Amino acid sequence: MGEGRSIKQFMWAYQPHYRIAVAVRTESTLEAIGFYGDPDVVLVGFKAAGDHQFDVCIEPEDGPYSPDELAHVRKRAAELYASHPDRNMIHSVAHVHKQRHQELRDRMRARALEEAFEAMPREQGRRFFSSGSIRVGDYEVHTVISVDKAAIKNVPQIKTEERDRFHVHQSLVHAVIREIFRRSVRALYIPGDGSAYLPESGDEIVRSATESMVRSMLYCAGFWFGGENHLLMSGLSALPYEGRPGAGRLIIAQQDDPAIEVFLRLKHPVKMRNVPAVRKLLEASGSQSDLLSDGESVYGLGVVKPDYDADSETVFSVSFTARGVWEFSHADEALLIVRDGIPRLPTLVLDEEYLEDLVSRFFPEADQDALREAAQAAGNHRHGAMLIISGDAAAEAERLSPQAWSIEPTRLTSQLLTQLTDMDGAMLVDLQGRCHAIGVILDGTAHSRGDPARGSRFNNAIRYLDSERPPAIVIVYSSDGVINILPQLHPRVEKQIVMDAVERYLAVASAESLNIKECNEAWDAVKSFRFYLSGTQCEALNDARERVDEWEEKNRNLRIIESDLEPDPDMDDTYWI
Repeated sequence: MGEGRSIKQFMWAYQPHYRIAVAVRTESTLEAIGFYGDPDVVLVGFKAAGDHQFDVCIEPEDGPYSPDELAHVRKRAAELYASHPDRNMIHSVAHVHKQRHQELRDRMRARALEEAFEAMPREQGRRFFSSGSIRVGDYEVHTVISVDKAAIKNVPQIKTEERDRFHVHQSLVHAVIREIFRRSVRALYIPGDGSAYLPESGDEIVRSATESMVRSMLYCAGFWFGGENHLLMSGLSALPYEGRPGAGRLIIAQQDDPAIEVFLRLKHPVKMRNVPAVRKLLEASGSQSDLLSDGESVYGLGVVKPDYDADSETVFSVSFTARGVWEFSHADEALLIVRDGIPRLPTLVLDEEYLEDLVSRFFPEADQDALREAAQAAGNHRHGAMLIISGDAAAEAERLSPQAWSIEPTRLTSQLLTQLTDMDGAMLVDLQGRCHAIGVILDGTAHSRGDPARGSRFNNAIRYLDSERPPAIVIVYSSDGVINILPQLHPRVEKQIVMDAVERYLAVASAESLNIKECNEAWDAVKSFRFYLSGTQCEALNDARERVDEWEEKNRNLRIIESDLEPDPDMDDTYWI
């Protein structure tokens, strides 16, 4: 350990420890809901008092951002405040008036921070979120979380951000980030030395975020008291009726919503809190009508009209698919799935881009459209399914016939293919999407690549792909909603991009005067390509990293110990574009 280092952009002594604690909690919590968006955390403090060198401080100070890049944020925040519709609102109680306008100014500065980061050319691929500020010492400190823009764009979400001045969480990811902000601000508010961290578990954060998300989305449906609705849904899904698990759909919309057609209206609506009664009424829902609720009470049976304007975002639904399982949706898109009280992002979304890439790698002559249609149809299963795309489907159908039903090669309709997923076993199709066998039970020997935490479909697919068989792609649809396209390969990249990243790090790490910001940026780029690195490149990079480590040991009292890079045995020339 070196002698330690002083913090030039000083807000409080434990600012690096606190930032790392928030970063670790953010990453683990987002992963717990199934979101992998490479989150990053930055602290930004604005001087509120005292005589200090920096008007704006950033933690980490040796990261990619400088105070000069955020110097205009105060001015932009003032512009946003001046143009906000609530700027001229007057509250009759003086201290409330002062507090509300201070909160508005703070929110506008948070928005200005988000704008400033996203305007940086190097951050075009990131989405930024800023918390409100909390006074720590002489600085008002904002916590800023950024995630990969493409990743969050793919998350099921609504467009509404605010309804009647109430904030609306657009997705579970948005809700989790805001809940982390709420708890991080609270942790800093606790009197002490500022070394506070987030003591709550990720599960607790996710549960609170789920409550906030459902409650805020019900604002859009005109119901303002939905704080316990997520618990009611879990209760409904867990309660059997005459031994049968819950199944059906609940539509949440106001009784006068023009998008709702009521077939049967109850004279005396049933309170949602009356779970046994609502559970009994749920039995009346089916393919022709759904149970209708305004959030507070069940008022009848009906449907959402075909001409519902989805952009209005006033009608939501809850589907009960199995015991303890429910989905919260809008316009037939699941926004949230809860299984036995554990919320997650819906994973029942086929990664068509990856499937297309995999098919083009293995089978350039295949009919991409036909295979995509087959994969989409299999995805409409009720309790899990498996689709095998084989390079020699005819031979495989014959070989596996003792444990499958071979059929005349046929291009099945989407409806029939979906229907066949009710049968145990996989469906075997050729490169033109023609089905050769149904009810296929895969063979193969146990392998270390398996996962004992996963079900039989996933592990059978792994064993099959590791056996001697024709080239194949297997799509596994688990009953819990997870979709795996196997084999799971790294994406193809341009070789020159990897070489450029390696050369850049070697250059900045060997400079006479180390620029630690550039070193960290270059190292992060190299790590993102670690799968593609050759043995020679790994050796050169590890040697260069030693020099940076020596500098950090002498000049920093908090640093990350990096493991050596090693070539991946699975890497070959097929991964180059």
